[in-house]
Amino acid sequence: MARDIKKILISTMPRSGTVFFFNFMAELFEYSKLEPVFTGGFRPNPPEWDPYAFDKTYLDLKKGQVLCAHYNLNSDMNAILDQEDTLGIYLYRDPRDVAVSSALYIKYGLPHHFLHKTFSDMSDADAITFMIAGGIVCADKFPIDMVASPHDYIAYEGISYFVENACSWIQDQRVMTIRYEDFFSNPLVLVDSANKCGVTIDPANIQEVSSKWNFKTAAQGRVSGVEDKASHFRKGVAGDYKNYFETIHYALAKKFLGKSIIRLGYETSHAW
Repeated sequence: MARDIKKILISTMPRSGTVFFFNFMAELFEYSKLEPVFTGGFRPNPPEWDPYAFDKTYLDLKKGQVLCAHYNLNSDMNAILDQEDTLGIYLYRDPRDVAVSSALYIKYGLPHHFLHKTFSDMSDADAITFMIAGGIVCADKFPIDMVASPHDYIAYEGISYFVENACSWIQDQRVMTIRYEDFFSNPLVLVDSANKCGVTIDPANIQEVSSKWNFKTAAQGRVSGVEDKASHFRKGVAGDYKNYFETIHYALAKKFLGKSIIRLGYETSHAW
């Protein structure tokens, strides 16, 4: 018997189509969107930097609502996922593409982000290096409107923080897991993934939403593959990291992301 879903809790890896997927699922299920508290304007309290480690918006999730953010799988989240009427979904992407897309979007399109000033003073290649390996951001590199003392700093862990979190989500049998690459090439993958969680989705409804909500409409007419570094919908291409990675990036990605890339199914070994 199919589950009677009343609300949806979505967590995503950054730069995996979060905004697009949030809108898509809200329209598909005809639910209202519950926006995370920290959307858009978060200023870290050094040395902390991840707003979603503190955001508790999911505790306010009600019938007929869908919430989407970059959440960790914590004890509160587990309690919510145990509720039969709650559908948990995790959306993830090749971490190498995430690193590139995150670095470029922060540098060119997110002036309020605590890494923006740091990345603006770097080449694209160095910003990607920082995103993969992490690093220390001192107060003189914080946004101008961010209150900080001269001795404040943020120890950024790099994209591996989110990638390790992804591995926890995809192992959870209660959660409907979706790969960015699969969903954007064929949204009908939602059907099988939902079935594994005891949820039925009509393929005709997916096709109807897809006809109205796709990369071209989200990017206001720009097709997938045409890049706008300042846009939230930057390029929409799988494997784009190959166009940016240099020797150092391959080495660092294998060191910091290699095991997780294999666990997530994007490689079978470190020979890439």
